[in-house]
Amino acid sequence: GQPVKLIKAAQTHAKGGYEAAKAIDTEGQTGWSTGLTGQRSVAVFYPEKPLPAASAWSIKMSFGRHYPATLGNLRWSISRQASEPSPRDMPHEAEQALLRHPNNQAEGREALLREFCKVAPELAEARKEIEALRAKLPKPTSTLAMRQRQTDNLRQTRVRHRGEYLSPKEAVQPGIPAFLPPLPNGAEVDRLAFARWLVNRDNPLTARVTVNRQWAALMGQGIVRTVDDFGLQGELPSHPEMLDWLAGWFMDNGWSQKQLHKLITLSSTYRQSSNPREDLSSIDPENRLYAKGPRHRLDAEMIRDGMFQAAGLLSTKMGGPGVYPPQPPSITTEGTYGPLTWTASTGEDRYRRSLYTFAKRTAPFAQALIFDAPSGEACVAKRDRSNSPLQALLLLNDPAFLEAARGLAESTLKQQGDDPSRISFAFARILSRPPEAEELKDLVEFVNRQEQRFRAQPNQAKALMGIDPKETTAFGINLLARKAAFTALGRMLFNLDETVVKR
Repeated sequence: GQPVKLIKAAQTHAKGGYEAAKAIDTEGQTGWSTGLTGQRSVAVFYPEKPLPAASAWSIKMSFGRHYPATLGNLRWSISRQASEPSPRDMPHEAEQALLRHPNNQAEGREALLREFCKVAPELAEARKEIEALRAKLPKPTSTLAMRQRQTDNLRQTRVRHRGEYLSPKEAVQPGIPAFLPPLPNGAEVDRLAFARWLVNRDNPLTARVTVNRQWAALMGQGIVRTVDDFGLQGELPSHPEMLDWLAGWFMDNGWSQKQLHKLITLSSTYRQSSNPREDLSSIDPENRLYAKGPRHRLDAEMIRDGMFQAAGLLSTKMGGPGVYPPQPPSITTEGTYGPLTWTASTGEDRYRRSLYTFAKRTAPFAQALIFDAPSGEACVAKRDRSNSPLQALLLLNDPAFLEAARGLAESTLKQQGDDPSRISFAFARILSRPPEAEELKDLVEFVNRQEQRFRAQPNQAKALMGIDPKETTAFGINLLARKAAFTALGRMLFNLDETVVKR
C-alpha cells in the first residue's frame, strides 16, 4: 500500500502549545496533548489528496514516554466529504444519531437535543446566564475514586520472567490463590465478585483478621499476636475458640465494628483491673491468658485527640480536606523532594481530629512520629511502642499541647467553687477519675506555688500563656498569674504516665 500524506490538523483542545499538528510533524519529541483527563477531545487530520473509495487502511500510531500527554479509548472516523470538516466536541451518541435516517433517530434524540442546546446561536444568551449561575455555585469537595475499566477494554496481565518488564511472557487471568476457597461456580471474575468472596461465610479468614485487629487495638495484643501474619510464620491463637466465636458473631451482626467495640469493652475481661499481680508475674508475665485488664501506651492520635477533648477544644466537624496543625518549620522546609508549604491551620481546623491531619510520606507529622505513628511509606498493622524522654518534652512544649493546657485552664477557672473543686474538675477531665485525698493535697500546693512564682515573674507567665512580654494584658497581674498556674497544672497532668497509658 501507499502511505497517505497528512498536511495539517485541527483539534478541540490542546495543552501548552502541543496541537494536533505536532503529531504529524517530523519531530519525534513532540505530539498532541489535550490536557484533559477523562474528557472527550477531537482532532481532525487532513490528507493531501482525497481518499479513494472502498480502500482498506492501516493506521500506525506512535506513543512515546510523555506521561502527561497520554490518550486512551481512541476512536477513528474517515470522511470523504469535499469540504474540510472542523473538529467538534460532540458526544459519540449524538454523532451516531446524526448518521441515522431522520425517521430512525428516536434512540439518540435526547443526545441531539442536548447538543443543539449547547451550540444553537439563538440560545447563546441563555447559555451565558446558565454559566454565570454555575460559576457562583460552591465547589464541592472532590474525592479520587478507583474505577475498573470497561469489560471490553480490560488490561492484559502477563508474567515477567526474572522480573524483565520489557519481555512479557504468557498471559494470566484473574483468580483466587489455590490454597484459598475458590470463587462460586459461574461467577464473573471481577472486583465485585472478589469483594463478595472476601465476606462470604465460607471464607472466615476476613472476619478472623478483622476481629483480631480490633481486639489488639483495645486489649494491647491480638488473640493472634502477629496481627499482620495468619500464615505459617505467624503465632497460633491463644484462644482459638474465642477467635472463631467473635468472627461468627461479627458476621452475624452485619460486620458492625461499632457493635464489636461495644461487645469487647463491656466484657468482664476488658473491664478488669490492670494493676500488677505477684501471683501472675511468673505464670503469665505477658498477660496472654487475660487475667488482667489491658495496659499499654495510647497511640499518637489518641493522645492528641484525648488532650484536646479534655481541654474542650476538639472539633467534631467531619469531612473536608486535610488540615495543618502547627509543627516546627524545619520539618517541612527540608523535605526529600524540596520544601513543603505547611501553613498552620487556624480556628476550628487547628483542633480537628488527628484523622484529618495532612499526610506526606517524605515529611510525616513530627508529633505523631515521636509517638511511633508510621510514616505512611508502608502498610503497618502493628505499631511499635517506645518510651523516650523526647515524648515527655513534646508533651510539655509542643504548641498543640500548650494550647490544650491553656484551654483546660480557661474551662477550669470558669467552674464554681474553690480551688480544690476546680482542680478535681481538671483532674477528672484528663484521667476520668477523681483525685485521691493525697493527690489533691499535692496538686493544691503545686497550684499555689506556681501562682506565687508567676505573680513574682509576670514575663514567665506571659510566655507560658503565649503573650508577648511587651504586650499589656487586659487583666491584672493576679489573674494572669492564676491563669498561668492552672495552665502549668494542665501541662503537668498531661505529662502523667496515667494520662498517656491505657489501664
